[in-house]
Amino acid sequence: MSVDRLNRREFVKMAVIGSAVGSISESACAVNFLSKRRNILMTMETPDVFEGKYKSLKLGLCQIESKQWDVKGNLRRTLEAIETAAAKGAEIAVTPECVLNGYAFDDRGRLLEISERLDGANLRMVCGKAKEHGMAVVIGFAERGSDDRIHNSAAFISQEGKIVDVYRKVHLRPNEDIEREGPFTAGDKFNVNTIKTADGEFKAGTMICFDREIPETMRCLRSLGSEIILCPLATNTSDISKYFNGTDNEIITRCRAAENEVFIAVINHAKRYNGGSFVVGPTGKLVHQMGAEPGVDVIELPVGAVAKKFHSDPLGWMGWGYRRQEVYDKYLK
Repeated sequence: MSVDRLNRREFVKMAVIGSAVGSISESACAVNFLSKRRNILMTMETPDVFEGKYKSLKLGLCQIESKQWDVKGNLRRTLEAIETAAAKGAEIAVTPECVLNGYAFDDRGRLLEISERLDGANLRMVCGKAKEHGMAVVIGFAERGSDDRIHNSAAFISQEGKIVDVYRKVHLRPNEDIEREGPFTAGDKFNVNTIKTADGEFKAGTMICFDREIPETMRCLRSLGSEIILCPLATNTSDISKYFNGTDNEIITRCRAAENEVFIAVINHAKRYNGGSFVVGPTGKLVHQMGAEPGVDVIELPVGAVAKKFHSDPLGWMGWGYRRQEVYDKYLK
């Protein structure tokens, strides 16, 4: 068996036996291999994605103060935020969840009236801004689908101003789900899109708010090749630097980023949901977090490190390559 195909237990066994019988070369080979591969060390070294030079992505976090049912005002504030992101050099701008209707859904009839079709005037205006600035946009909105279905959606708009993909929130809480007590019909697929920049191309997945609590969301997006996950949000956040080990949604997001070795950007509503939009890196480390006030922060992220430093290893830093789907399929029905 070659060195590369030996697992850690076999290597440790080889090292111990080699030492016991005096096989110095064999033992040294095993120990040397173990010392060089982070993913099989007892105490893993955490990679630093900001160490070295990697292709980068300028991400605009559009933390907008939305108001419930105020579509006209929310559209104006959204367009202003996109303008600001472009002025600050963003290559993609991301808004909060259901930003156009202010994440209001307690009246399904009213929500149906103001929900957006993909060819609607408001989305056309957002597409126009994307094209004007040559900047991709991900916008959260209530989508009016076929048969008067309403989806909690996020549209991926290209630099050319085209809607190239629409993600429909797959996991809905009871107060959101039409099958229980809410207005929305759940989606049934995940997609990954390409962000084109002067520095290169990056694979971006989209999820929405509660999706991040479900581990399979991230596993699917990772399987599709995501290097960064964009997550429009509408829920309260905590100051990660202050409550580093005591928050629920935030610590879950950090875990999801690390176990899938991707960047995750979470973009929240200002004030009403106390803002706190943030970005975590592929080791789960906090990169940036905003305060509660409305604003647009543009963060340059070394997303190129994901492909070169993490996903290039079939086994992965956190064990991606050790998964055994044939075992899980017996239980995950």
